[in-house]
Amino acid sequence: MRRILLGLCAAATAATPVRAQAAPAAGPPVDTVIARYLAARGGAARVRAVRTERMAGRMTLAGGLSGVDTVELARPLRVRTTIHFGDRVLVQGYDGRTAWAINPFAGDTAAHALDPGTAKNVIAGADMDGPLVDHAARGIGVALAGLDTADGRPAWALRVTRPDSTTDTYFVDTASSLLTKWQGNRTIGGTPVVFETWFRDYRPVDGLMFPFQLVSATRGRPGNQRMDFDSVQVNAPIPDARFRIPAPAGS
Repeated sequence: MRRILLGLCAAATAATPVRAQAAPAAGPPVDTVIARYLAARGGAARVRAVRTERMAGRMTLAGGLSGVDTVELARPLRVRTTIHFGDRVLVQGYDGRTAWAINPFAGDTAAHALDPGTAKNVIAGADMDGPLVDHAARGIGVALAGLDTADGRPAWALRVTRPDSTTDTYFVDTASSLLTKWQGNRTIGGTPVVFETWFRDYRPVDGLMFPFQLVSATRGRPGNQRMDFDSVQVNAPIPDARFRIPAPAGS
């Protein structure tokens, strides 16, 4: 499930610490919550059958700046996000080896590798299945943290720990069983930050439910970033070269 360019579009600042977690509320087994989520999306088999995704729409940044936005994903772990802000084009990608970006707002004229904190977030966003699909086989730990609230509705909070020790929280709506929020702690430029993304406006595409609006923010900072997708395509052909870091000019 896609996230937004949180580490790239805004300068990192110290974030408010995550509030202390209350003792987990009694709830269903974590595997039951995951099974309900996968069924609500359209079924694990249908999720696994998707080889590529292309989502096109518009990103709006804090302050009202907006641009045409295209997100492309492919297995295994490939992602490219391209945003046109007038004559400036902001690009962020991962080709399976290097997480990279071209950010004209930071004076970039060529692609460069991202810092480890931002790269970790990009690589996680390249996982089109999300961590709840086949999590045990992939070495991803998932635990029920308890009953919480996401987007004003009750949600089960799932604490997810990846093999690289990254720990995130995913919120699954108790009524729809769809993902409504993601929260992750990262270090960007040496500063700890808390990123949050809300998933809204779910619609069916080829038998799968996709959120057509993503709203992201950095906790403790004003403003947010919003993606509004006009279209979502699955299994469209996407050349692998789309995800590679561009070579320097003249090379």
